[in-house]
Amino acid sequence: MHILTTVGPDNATNAVLPFIAGKGAMSRGEAVAMFAMQEATYLGAPSHADLSELKAPGLPTVQEALDALQENEALAEFIVCQPCAEARGITEADLAPWATFGGAGDLARQAAAHDTTMTF
Repeated sequence: MHILTTVGPDNATNAVLPFIAGKGAMSRGEAVAMFAMQEATYLGAPSHADLSELKAPGLPTVQEALDALQENEALAEFIVCQPCAEARGITEADLAPWATFGGAGDLARQAAAHDTTMTF
């Protein structure tokens, strides 16, 4: 599954939803490729967002869902839009070990490689 997300820590209820969708794909044996743009770029930079605090009522935190994806080797890649991140003061040094910078070409590649794209 391919997931494009633009929601960040300023909307914790919605920020967790892409990760919950990823867990759903994982439960079906699918790998998940995520692309974070706009405010979602903060989710790939732990010094800018505490993922253990982001959750929706009745759902696990972003960190718990991310941990499940990683433990099951279901997170194929998490790409942070470099221009979006740099506009928010996020540098490569800020990225989590599981995140990388990328651009529009990576987004197009991810979308082309998957039958399903979900956007949040």
